[in-house]
Amino acid sequence: MNIKRLTCYLMILSTSFVVNAGLIDFEKTAFGGEPVDNDTIEFSDAFIVDGVTVRFGFDVNFDGILDTKAVFEEAGNIDTNNDTGFWGIKSAKDVAAPGYTQLLGDFFLRQSDPYKPFGVFSILYDADIPVTGASGEIWDIDGGNKTEQFLVQAYNGSTLLDSILSPLGNDNSLNGKPWSFGFNGLTDITQINITFTGSKKKGIGLAFNNFSPIANVSNSTKVYEPSTLIIFTFGVVFLVLLKKIKTRINVESS
Repeated sequence: MNIKRLTCYLMILSTSFVVNAGLIDFEKTAFGGEPVDNDTIEFSDAFIVDGVTVRFGFDVNFDGILDTKAVFEEAGNIDTNNDTGFWGIKSAKDVAAPGYTQLLGDFFLRQSDPYKPFGVFSILYDADIPVTGASGEIWDIDGGNKTEQFLVQAYNGSTLLDSILSPLGNDNSLNGKPWSFGFNGLTDITQINITFTGSKKKGIGLAFNNFSPIANVSNSTKVYEPSTLIIFTFGVVFLVLLKKIKTRINVESS
């Protein structure tokens, strides 16, 4: 086989093992266990993805201090106390619209007091490397005469880096569906705040899911699995040996 062609083959093989930056889908607790419906997440519970540690909680008093815990909510579970995250299609509780069930998964996060004002939902970062982006989902942004809307803000310390305003939920376009937000190319994210800005005074539901803290590793949002490095290293060694064998054959035949 031609050495150049073999090199190209090995490069293609190695890149096939590239995976996207990690995702927190809340199908596991911070400690890797199975979530329980209505169970709380402690302020100290750290979810670790790609070397980035994040914690979740609510600041009900708007004083910059987490004072209310986030809660695991099980999708489709009927709670007798209306402990639910959102009303989906045809008043179904925590049920995704058709075609979105797999994306919602079995669990997501909500505020501890369902349908009451929650202040600020905060995501706190701890990372040794600059975090330049993030993405997440807010589900079921809807409303009638009284609407839902959310402001998502990324901070470095007290400095506002960027902000994204969700659509105004004045129709059924997001009923039981996710609205995805994303930041990219920021200086270094240390905190993300989500604030309710709609006109509702009650019946406010925050359903948060599929959060990805994107770290800046050589300006790339992709990480390589160990198998990639093994294959690539083997390929390099093989090429060196092949070149030596080819050189020896040429010398002996001359």
